[in-house]
Formats: sequence, structure tokens, C-alpha cells
Amino acid sequence: MVQSFLPACMRIRHYVLDWLSSTEGSGRKLPSSREIAARFNVSQPTVVKALQELIREGFLINLPRVGIFSNPDRVGSRKKLWGIVLGDGRWSYLTGEAVMVIFRMTENLMRRDSRYRLKVITMGETMDEEEGWPELSMLSGIFWWIPEDEMLPAIGKLAKTVPVVVVGKQCDEVPCFCRDYNEENYRIASRMLADGCRRLVLVKPDMEVEAAIAGVERACREANADFPEGCVLGNDSASLRDLERMVGLGMTPDGIIFNVPPQEYIPMLNENPAFADAVFYCDAAHITGEWKFRGYTGGVDYEEIAPFLADCLEHPHDKKCMKQIVPFHLEHV
Repeated sequence: MVQSFLPACMRIRHYVLDWLSSTEGSGRKLPSSREIAARFNVSQPTVVKALQELIREGFLINLPRVGIFSNPDRVGSRKKLWGIVLGDGRWSYLTGEAVMVIFRMTENLMRRDSRYRLKVITMGETMDEEEGWPELSMLSGIFWWIPEDEMLPAIGKLAKTVPVVVVGKQCDEVPCFCRDYNEENYRIASRMLADGCRRLVLVKPDMEVEAAIAGVERACREANADFPEGCVLGNDSASLRDLERMVGLGMTPDGIIFNVPPQEYIPMLNENPAFADAVFYCDAAHITGEWKFRGYTGGVDYEEIAPFLADCLEHPHDKKCMKQIVPFHLEHV
């Protein structure tokens, strides 16, 4: 069992509010306190405390010897409640890319029905090896941005009861939209080589590393250019030192492909005259005004895939809701 970072009362509150959001206006009977206690592995007094707060706030109505019901006057009518989960569910920051894809997808989804509601999930929810996340089962569907690898089996189980769409990570058990780093880097490296570069360096992504490297290798083989193992760097201080050593040995790269945000490298690239003629590739979302950027940019067209993401949440059994490669565009700037 992975323990929650939120108090039990707060987790139960999230669960009940999500349950209420799925009601259609008429009073519905809440599961018993015993059932809820078993679901969350807590005592019944803890459940009663959480429910009493919701009764005082008017979300629930207690009918003695009958049960606890939703209050239609307080809850209203909501057709669907969609969840958004980032990474492991505990992210405290958003990348530019994450903001863009979430905005595009949710904008498309919310335009479809004014009664739709969104909930950003911060993992107060527990994860049980057998049951997954009990609170998430109350949602109408879940959009999951780049989940951790160890979470994928549990996500597959969850998807049997709740529609789940994964973006940014390959997942065999649920619909997923992911980048093809092999093909993307092949196109980028081929363009650089065709424009005269002969010494390329790749700053590898955090995932799909082998595919990313293979794309550059393929382009170099076709152009009869070398791409030795030492030309693959990471986004860390050790890799910065490796790049400095290349410059010191007179082996300055004339093309660098960034598959990650390049902030750690920018001071060196701006200040070292050895890079005056070098060109770079970086996703447009990661290029900032502090960088004297020249070369190629591009990225994923999330506006194009937003309708498909929304379709997969609304119609999870549609045949088109399978693994899809996210469209990629490349341009010189």
C-alpha cells in the first residue's frame, strides 16, 4: 500500500464530492459508512466525521434509520466529472509543454457540454496493489500526463472501470498519445547534416532514450557522418563538463539537438565563442529570450490532437482510441 499524503478525512471528502458530482440532481443514497471505511482502510468514526462536515455544509442530507443522501438543491446537475493527473500525481510545477497540452485538451472537452467539470488530481488518493486508486473510480474519465513507469500496471487496471488516456508515455493497456523520438531526431539530424553540420551532439530525453539515439545514428549513417557514444549527453552538470572537454580538445559540436529543456546549457552556449557558428534544435516551448538561439525549432501540435484526446475520454471503446503518434513539425528560424 502506498500511503496518502492527505489526512483520511480529506481523502473521504474528495471521494464523496466526486460521487456527488456524478449525480443528476435527484437525491441518491451514499454508500454506507462501513463500505467507505473498508474502501479507504480507515475506522468508521473517521468516515462519520468527514460525512458530518459535508452534512453541515449542505452537500448531504441525513435521514435517520434510512441513510445519507445527496442534496439535489446543493449539488445541482452535473453530467460528467473529468480528472487530470500529472506525472506521479504529486507534481508541484508545470512545464510549458504540460500547460499547452492540458489547455488544448480541456478547452476542447469543455466546449462539448456546459455541465462538464474538471478536477486536477493531487495524489491524496492511496494506491493499493490490488484495487489501484479508490477515489479515482468516481470520475467519468482521466487524462494522465506522463505517468511514472511503475504506475502503468495500476493504470491499466484502473482503465477497466474508468476511461483513461495517457499522453507523453507509451502504454499498451490504455489509449496513449506519445512522441516518436526516433523519427523526430532522424528528421532533425538529417536537416542539420544536409545544411552542413558534421559533428552532432544529442542531449537525450528523460524517456525513450534508445529510440532518440537511434534516430540520430540513422541520419548520420546515411550522411556518412560520425556519431560516437560520447556525443550523447544528459541534462546534468557532468554532461556540461563533458561538453566543455569537447571544446577544449578542439571537437566543438556544430549542431546540438536538445530533447529536454536546455536551461543548464544556455550560459555556456551564449558566452563561449566556440559556439558562435553552432546551430541548435529545441522545442519551441523551451526557447526563452535569454538564449541567443539559432537553428531549428518545432514540437508537437497539441491543437491537432486535442479533439482525439477528448473523443477517447468520451468514447473509450472507439477503435481509433489506440496508441497514436503525436504529429511533429520542424522549421528553421
